[in-house]
Amino acid sequence: MKTPLPYDEQFKNVIGIVSTFFRASQKHYEEVGLQYVEVPTIVGVTGACENIDTLFTVGSRLEIPLFITQTGQLALELALQEVPGVYTVIHSGRDEEEEDNRHLRQFRLTEEEFDCTMAGMTRENYDEEKMYEALLQHIEAAVKAMIAGVLADHKDILRNSYQRDTKALAEIVQRAFLRISYDEAVELLKENGFPKLKWGDDLESNHEAKVVELLNKKEGHSDDIQQHSPVLIMRYPKEIKFFNMKVSNKDNRVCLSADCIFPYAGEGVGAAVREENGQKMKDRLLTSPMFELHQKRGGKFDDFKWYIEDTIMAGKTNPHAGYGVGNERLIQFIMGQSDIRFGSTFSLMEERMQDWSRDNRKRALISVGRDEDKEKLLPYLKQLDKLCSELYATEGTAKYLQDNGINAKILYKISEKKEPNIMEYLEYKRFDLIVNIPNDQKKDAVTDGSLIRKKAVEREIPLYTTMDVAKNLVDKMVGK
Repeated sequence: MKTPLPYDEQFKNVIGIVSTFFRASQKHYEEVGLQYVEVPTIVGVTGACENIDTLFTVGSRLEIPLFITQTGQLALELALQEVPGVYTVIHSGRDEEEEDNRHLRQFRLTEEEFDCTMAGMTRENYDEEKMYEALLQHIEAAVKAMIAGVLADHKDILRNSYQRDTKALAEIVQRAFLRISYDEAVELLKENGFPKLKWGDDLESNHEAKVVELLNKKEGHSDDIQQHSPVLIMRYPKEIKFFNMKVSNKDNRVCLSADCIFPYAGEGVGAAVREENGQKMKDRLLTSPMFELHQKRGGKFDDFKWYIEDTIMAGKTNPHAGYGVGNERLIQFIMGQSDIRFGSTFSLMEERMQDWSRDNRKRALISVGRDEDKEKLLPYLKQLDKLCSELYATEGTAKYLQDNGINAKILYKISEKKEPNIMEYLEYKRFDLIVNIPNDQKKDAVTDGSLIRKKAVEREIPLYTTMDVAKNLVDKMVGK
């Protein structure tokens, strides 16, 4: 990643902008009467967005499935039992293959949930369309407050360091965001370069950017992207949205959802009125692709019971709505930059820390039962020692390797219950490969070796259990 400025200057600017952004959002939410609520960082699957495959797994001594949260939405809904409006700011984690100009592994998410009493209604006279309009207004007001706060404190930096047209940005704050339904967006795109797009398709980033361009042009705004307003795309097909988004009573094909699309950055806000009918919500969950994947990973409906049955079905909250703002996406728009990483303190820190750098050197576990096998493998294990940044071994194997000039660290067998223990390392997936040659490969007894092999398969760690395969592995790694 090459920043638009010298690293130190870029880092200093982003620290200041992020700090102001946080203060501006906090001030806005307090002024409209919301209470700040802390939400858990480590959660079950209820902290997932639509795609649970991008959850970071967290190991624990309890051996239960836990993850780094992606959204505090359901936790905020729980808090609505006590207060009518709440907000939070979380660290959201996405297990992306790599970071790029649009995707971060770690980012800040600002989330709001509010119930119908803050929109002038009660459960008895609730109107979902009125609630939907209130949601769109809440999004626009919050986003404008965040932009205005940064603009007030950092106008010179935006203008001089990033060539941002701050006058245009101030005008954007003053005018209404543009709106278009998903139906209209699909037709507009089909007429303007995307003839194969069909109703029901999820909109990709290039689709969203085109919608922003075309709508701003239709409104008579300049072709210059700096002049473009954000766009709210509304009422997406229910099949491509989260299970608790309310299906419209007027059109049961769609849910009362909205995405706010920013010039430069793309989708920066996801929002919806929440389904207040618990049975409808349960039916949607059980037929969703998300739940199908959850089941394949060993999950069950009981993971959502506290939310659907004990909260929504029990009527403990009033009908409500909410949204999440991706802070870095909005900051990217404010700065007018093509790369989201330029506005992320996490990415800038990672450039120095290199925690996520991909090193060809690996961490290996070696466990060889018979002495004659250790002797035969020794030349290959010496090669492996050069190729690995860390070599671990069970006690007997480690001492043999140490006696032969290989710096192997001892890990105690699972059955020994001593620290450092192999099980802990397996749970946290700290090995890139495992060479485990059993004493007698014909036996199928429950041994330490069999437990290592079982856990390696569960954690999807490459496992080598025969002499020939282990030798071929090393030959391949050294390029023979």
